[in-house]
Amino acid sequence: MNKIIFAGKYESFKTSKNFEIIAPDGAEKITVVPPLAENVFSASGVRVTLDKALLPFKEVVEIPDDEGGGISHAAAQAAYYFNSDMPKRELILSALGELIVGYCAAFAESENFSPVVKTVRADIERGISDCTYSLEDSLKRLPLNYDYVRKLFKKETGATPHEYLLHERMKLAQGLILGGMSNRYSEYTVSQIAEACGYSDPLYFSRVFKKYFGVAPSEYK
Repeated sequence: MNKIIFAGKYESFKTSKNFEIIAPDGAEKITVVPPLAENVFSASGVRVTLDKALLPFKEVVEIPDDEGGGISHAAAQAAYYFNSDMPKRELILSALGELIVGYCAAFAESENFSPVVKTVRADIERGISDCTYSLEDSLKRLPLNYDYVRKLFKKETGATPHEYLLHERMKLAQGLILGGMSNRYSEYTVSQIAEACGYSDPLYFSRVFKKYFGVAPSEYK
């Protein structure tokens, strides 16, 4: 999720199957084009294509960049690394994809989510680091049809509840690894990171992490 599959100079397009983030040259607003929405942007700039982005937008919107031009800067970096031959550039692009989506999501109004989706998101946030947490049980306790909740959640967030939980746990693991230190003397072990991300089995966590990021936790940093 939130994977950058293209980043470079903007080229005109009508519709796309993915989220498109367009940072115009010298502009203070960013254009977000959701999947299959008609593109209305025509000026020059940088275009970033994101696969399975966790964004709530259902139509083309313009959002303000922050005062430091954070989204535009991240988009420019994405274009640079996407077109470079730097070893393991995918790791940098992965971090930039999360950053760009995080920026855009910060400007999304909370009203874009229905009450039930807000409830599920909040429950997932509480269970991220709990090794005993069962999202399946949590969903079944809701006084609503399981399939209805699942479909509504995917419609509004772009991911199923289980995909969303996985994404949040992997984002937490990524942050812990890149953060570096658990104390003054030693780095987090894989077992410590696994437990902090809700996995009681570090070997299983490592397999999930490698499938998600393409590299083992011990090699990611």
